[in-house]
Amino acid sequence: MKRILVPAIIVLNLLLSLAALAVGGIAYLTARQLRLGLLETVVQTRTVVSDIPTQGVEVPIRIRDTFPVKAQIPIREEFDVPINTVLPISTEVEVPINIPLLGERRIAVPIQADVPINIEVIIPISRTVTIETSLAVDLEVPVRIDLERMGIEGILNTLDARLAEVERQLR
Repeated sequence: MKRILVPAIIVLNLLLSLAALAVGGIAYLTARQLRLGLLETVVQTRTVVSDIPTQGVEVPIRIRDTFPVKAQIPIREEFDVPINTVLPISTEVEVPINIPLLGERRIAVPIQADVPINIEVIIPISRTVTIETSLAVDLEVPVRIDLERMGIEGILNTLDARLAEVERQLR
């Protein structure tokens, strides 16, 4: 029985050693792929960080509100109104005439005339109009932030130096 048991233990040890070696190999390959992925991510992040100062950040700000508006608007204006017309006159006027021996007599005198009227009338308007209303505003305003003016170069340089150190260690 000892003769069968010893070779079985040796075979079992060999199989366990091979399984452990296979698991170690798989773990090594996975760690290597993870390291390469991290290295690529760090390189891409350094590229993005180096481009940040030349780029700006644009943030859309949405404004939805109702604002009350109350105002008094003075209106002071003069309007020129031209009047260009012809006034027709058609009438009879009785004119008293003193005739010697007959006395005073009234004579009807017909008047037919066209009187041209050319005048410009100035009409002043002076009034204050009161306006009370609410103004509903619904708009989106893009706000651009220039990162070069914010003075973040020191922070970005420190971040780039740390990422370079991580990149060096991953290589």
